Amino acid sequence: MIWIHWMLVLCLCGIAGKVHSTSTESNTNTTPTSDYDDDWDEDESTEIDDDGRIYKNPRNSPSTLCPRDEEQATLLGQKCLRKCSSDEDCKSKKKKCLCDGACGMSCIKPDRECPEPEQISFGSVVASGRIFGARATYSCQHGYHVVGLQSRNCQADGHWAGSPPACKQNIYCLSPPAIDHARHNALPEQSTFDLDSTLQYYCHTGFVTNGFPRAKCLAIDGQASWYGPDISCERKYSGQHSESNCSLSFSHLSLLDHCFIFPLPSPPTNVMCASNLVDVLFTRCS
Repeated sequence: MIWIHWMLVLCLCGIAGKVHSTSTESNTNTTPTSDYDDDWDEDESTEIDDDGRIYKNPRNSPSTLCPRDEEQATLLGQKCLRKCSSDEDCKSKKKKCLCDGACGMSCIKPDRECPEPEQISFGSVVASGRIFGARATYSCQHGYHVVGLQSRNCQADGHWAGSPPACKQNIYCLSPPAIDHARHNALPEQSTFDLDSTLQYYCHTGFVTNGFPRAKCLAIDGQASWYGPDISCERKYSGQHSESNCSLSFSHLSLLDHCFIFPLPSPPTNVMCASNLVDVLFTRCS
């Protein structure tokens, strides 16, 4: 009977040891070992421009060398990421504050890749790489000309700027007509356009579009030329006048806001507004 008692004691001790070992192992495994960096795969929808944000360094202002032109970026179909003035303005430590064309200084992943650039008929394309900032340059066979963008840059949104060009022999349009206070939806550096290319014109902010806003490249009698647009851009303004005080609400290219002219003995011929001098002609205040 004594030997049976000692056998039971040894069995119970072995079970207790296993339970203790399992518990220790479980506690050890509760500490995560992954060093995965969530910032790297951060949802880029959170990086979209936020006009109300405050820069970490308030002394820094948006770059004058690489300004953001959201209207032009929209026309070109370019997706802009968070605006910045330094790397400190970017949420992720893997992003840098770099110039991204019409989007201006933006928080960008420097190794963001674009797809292989498309090949073109009667020509070829050579790319310096596929990451952000790489350039794809197009050339044509002898007797053909590059019509469209001669080179395209890899943008921060993972797309090549603009559209691939074409190789044409002799018939194509040159730079489209310039309209006062208006812009069109082609890249500024594009100076040649294929037949049947169509451009849409838009008046600047603060102006009203009157007329037909499109232009098309057509060939008649072997000569290519632009037909259209037939528009004018008229300034929007409103004024309230009295004999003792003239006031003017004025808007021009989003640079000017509200101008107020203090009581003057006679209507002025110009007025200072938001540090910009604007010529304002008055016939009378009534």
